[in-house]
Amino acid sequence: MRSNEVSIIAASCCAAARTLVFSWVALLSLAGGPAIEEKGPGLASPVIAGEVRYHFRERLEGIKPGWKKFSAPAEERETLPPSRLLRSDAGEIRVVEGGVAHLPYRFTIKLTRSQDTGAETLEVTILDSTGKLLSGYPQTMENPFAKAARPSNKQFKIPVSEALAKTLEKTLLAKNQFLTHVDLSIDYSP
Repeated sequence: MRSNEVSIIAASCCAAARTLVFSWVALLSLAGGPAIEEKGPGLASPVIAGEVRYHFRERLEGIKPGWKKFSAPAEERETLPPSRLLRSDAGEIRVVEGGVAHLPYRFTIKLTRSQDTGAETLEVTILDSTGKLLSGYPQTMENPFAKAARPSNKQFKIPVSEALAKTLEKTLLAKNQFLTHVDLSIDYSP
């Protein structure tokens, strides 16, 4: 095999392994924490989990003319803290709060379920290191998972400045990898 083919295969295997590890970690964190709390006979609270995904590509070196110059898209992931349940007379709220190691942002994700109607409201807030809202936030959606094409997942684009993107490329990614975009993924388990 040529060295560039080996590096492409190695990069693909590493991305697949990271995805598998995240899936197991997310599953274990959900199973080990207060993931499902009973609220009545046969009814359980939904669980939400958040993660930040850094999407990137790699510039391939030593490529023959006419061959692809960039790898397939790949991603790095960082998980937000597990959700916790808050109850009130009006309903219940699942809350995820916290940050990740490579972004200077604070995330708050709230999924509110009305006790009377069962309707859900998702609110996503992202603050920068000075406490100011990021452009486009907060975002609020009514019954977001009922209307979705993928009813167990919602994604939100996270604005990243050019300077922050360069920092992420230096601290998170390997040589010849460049950031394409960053998003917040929220997984929902009824």
